Amino acid sequence: MSEEEELTPLQQDQLDTGWHYFLAVPAVYEGISGYVDQSRGYPTGGTKARTVRGLPPVENLATTNDGTGRVMLQMANWRVEAADLEVLAPHLDQGSVSIVTEDEWLALLPVEDDVTTKTDAIAGLVYDEV
Repeated sequence: MSEEEELTPLQQDQLDTGWHYFLAVPAVYEGISGYVDQSRGYPTGGTKARTVRGLPPVENLATTNDGTGRVMLQMANWRVEAADLEVLAPHLDQGSVSIVTEDEWLALLPVEDDVTTKTDAIAGLVYDEV
C-alpha cells in the first residue's frame, strides 16, 4: 500500500470547500482573463447560447477590503486545470496573484452595510450601491 501524500492547508481547504479562491492585481487579472479566453476558445456561440468570455470582467469583481485594490474571484475546483496553475505560477511567485483559503477570502470581502453573509459570499454575489 502506498503512502498518501499529506495535503497542504490550502489543498485541504480546496478539497473541503470545492473552491479555489483567487486574489489578483487588476492589470494582471486582465491578462489572465485573456489567457482563459484563448485557452478555452471564447467567445463561443450557437443559435441557442453564447459564451462571450471565460471570466467575468474585472469591473464586475469585488475588491478586497484591505486597501490593496486586489480583485476577488472564486472558481469551482473542476474549472481550474493544471495548465492554468502553471500559467499562474510566475504571478504567484511575484505576488500579483494569490490563492487563499475560504476563511482568508471571506475575511477580505468588502463589507457594505453589514449585509454580506457567508452564503452571499460563497454564491459570489456582489452588491451594487443603491
